[in-house]
Amino acid sequence: MTKAAGAVILVILVIGAISGYLFYTRYVQGTVVLSITDPPQVPLGSHQQYDPSILHIYLTFATIEIHQRGFGNSSNSGWYALAGSQKTVDMISVLTIAKTMGSARLTTGTYDQLRFPVSAAVVTFSNVGNMTYSIPSDSLKVSITGGGFQSSPGATVNLLLTISFNNNEILAMNGHLTPHATAQIVT
Repeated sequence: MTKAAGAVILVILVIGAISGYLFYTRYVQGTVVLSITDPPQVPLGSHQQYDPSILHIYLTFATIEIHQRGFGNSSNSGWYALAGSQKTVDMISVLTIAKTMGSARLTTGTYDQLRFPVSAAVVTFSNVGNMTYSIPSDSLKVSITGGGFQSSPGATVNLLLTISFNNNEILAMNGHLTPHATAQIVT
């Protein structure tokens, strides 16, 4: 084999390796599965998280998105839909078991935040019926604990979004709710 033929074969191998790497990291994707819960935080001296008159806490999310670190800023770009359509969750129903909200295939990279516009927050009371509440800025943005997670080709990451509310704030019936939210990787 001549030196020229050997050089051509080497160039073809290098181009093939680079192409394979780029294909693998850009097109062979990982998966993230998002679940939601309202973890029990029972006050001392009580047997339940919320007052017995609170029957339901319905949150309607317009969409749920995840942010890829390093792509745009955290306000307007680098966001990808996890649950692209409107979803309503009764937070009372997820006190003891999480509900899957959606999943998405993600390119290789680090994902660090969730955001979800809340289009409606309605609490059903046993004594007065439905009361509509507003969420500050009508949207929530939550950083994923530990700086986020790395999406890798073929891997599945389970992400748990926890949202809870202050019982006294709900019972004040002033129309405002401030959710306490965290997002973390679960195994």
